[in-house]
Amino acid sequence: MKTKSIIVIIIGLAITIFCLYYFRPALNVVDSDPVNVNPAGVRAARWPLFVGILTTFVGVVFLFISFDNERKAKQRK
Repeated sequence: MKTKSIIVIIIGLAITIFCLYYFRPALNVVDSDPVNVNPAGVRAARWPLFVGILTTFVGVVFLFISFDNERKAKQRK
């Protein structure tokens, strides 16, 4: 479970870094609200960055759970 959670953390960090690099915030003058714009100038939703952060968080939680299960198993012996 540890290796899978580490892989999930790496994937989540890769998604987050990619979204931070690829999507640039730009001020939408009409709405006075910042929106994400990709290099081609097309507006994009903010959900890819959220997915990367959420994936990283889930991987960290599973990693802590696996460490806790190992510690409890050692105490039983």
